[in-house]
Amino acid sequence: MDLPDPIPLPGPPALPVADEGIVASPRPDAVRKAAWWSWPLIALALFPFSWFDQGTAPGVESPAPAHNPSDLAILKMQGQVVIATFRLNPLAAKEALEDLSRVAVDDHSVAALVLLECFVQLDSPRIDSLLQRFSKGVPDDLAAATESAVSGGVDETMREDLRDHLGWFADLARGPGLVAPPQDEAIRVRSLVVMGAMGLVFTGGMIGILVGGVLLFLHLRRLREGKTVNAFVPGRGPAGVLLECFALYLGIMTVGALVGAYLYEPFGIISYVAAVVIPLLWPRVRGVSMADFNAAIGLHRGKGWGKEIAAGAVGYLGVIAIASVGISLMLLLTYLAGLFQEGGSSLLPGGAAAGGGEAVGPEAHPVVGWMYYGDFWTKLATLGLAAGFAPVFEEIFFRGALHRYFRGRFRFLASALLTGVIFAALHPQGFFAIPALASVGIGFSLLREWRDSLVAPMVAHAINNGALVLMLWWIL
Repeated sequence: MDLPDPIPLPGPPALPVADEGIVASPRPDAVRKAAWWSWPLIALALFPFSWFDQGTAPGVESPAPAHNPSDLAILKMQGQVVIATFRLNPLAAKEALEDLSRVAVDDHSVAALVLLECFVQLDSPRIDSLLQRFSKGVPDDLAAATESAVSGGVDETMREDLRDHLGWFADLARGPGLVAPPQDEAIRVRSLVVMGAMGLVFTGGMIGILVGGVLLFLHLRRLREGKTVNAFVPGRGPAGVLLECFALYLGIMTVGALVGAYLYEPFGIISYVAAVVIPLLWPRVRGVSMADFNAAIGLHRGKGWGKEIAAGAVGYLGVIAIASVGISLMLLLTYLAGLFQEGGSSLLPGGAAAGGGEAVGPEAHPVVGWMYYGDFWTKLATLGLAAGFAPVFEEIFFRGALHRYFRGRFRFLASALLTGVIFAALHPQGFFAIPALASVGIGFSLLREWRDSLVAPMVAHAINNGALVLMLWWIL
């Protein structure tokens, strides 16, 4: 059901007016109509360049599967649950291990699963079959240390070799004579704590979804009854310039990433700075004042910093309620895709198909791998990037510029859906994650409509990213 276009409220105007001492910029048709290159740049950013990295030419031996640090991070979370479950329900833990034993997307995952099997169940019959799944390109020291860990145990030198490759999984390797690893008891206790914390987070999330759903329902009902109105007024602002800014943001970032990946690596980092600076200066080049631009995209304090920040915190409950619908669609999509996969294999955690085949399901974000392998400063920088940089600039360009552009042409639901799908498609979690990520984007758009100011969606975005990264920091 679509939301009605709201009645304008007194408050921060969408464009500055002369009686406030600010001369409004002229709004000729040129600033309403986007330049011809806008949509081609956006299409370039949405193009799936990763498709060209897959596959091997006929007659050429396939290389070893690429190592993805995020896969090991997810496997660690799953492994801790298995270790904790083994103390409470050994049969359930063995069944979980049997499921995980089919997840081997690369040599590092194979080695990690071997060490996990050996730690939980020394006489597991699956260990030998897992060792046989090493590719021809497996690093020699990784293969040797893994095989030693299950045949006679490892000394500290071999354990450090394993740690260089596998991180936490090196602590699972048995010592000489297959004795329990030095940190055996600490690992088991920590796993119980992690599983308990995951249960609390899940319970808290379900309560948040229910509360958010009720608040969202009440807000939409009040809108329908005319008891309240949204602060956002559609159809205002230099729409064409806003789309150009968004296109420059995506285009510069995409070109920079391609040049950085294939020609000059530092250029990729430089492009991230240029991708936010140039689009923010572009309105002046097009004859639009920064006051007009800021008002159009919602860069103002709304009804006050405190109220807008509080609205973002409370509104986040509504975001996760909407996100629960997208997550359900994502799970349904991956389940159906698994049924049609060769052999009827279904989705396994981490986006890997049973039997080590082609991945079915959402991919892990690179941030997960950074939090697994990174030192303190890397993790702190990741937290700042995820909870600071990304919420500010993604909201400026997606819910600020792009949503405003679409709202000059469509009603809320179509505008939020288009903005959300583009937002989701540009994330690295892949096709299967689009329903979940798009629903989060729709939630942020709803906050933009409610408050007009970007402060609320920025706060909700920061809470979402910050909570996830902090949870990963603690678990990993």
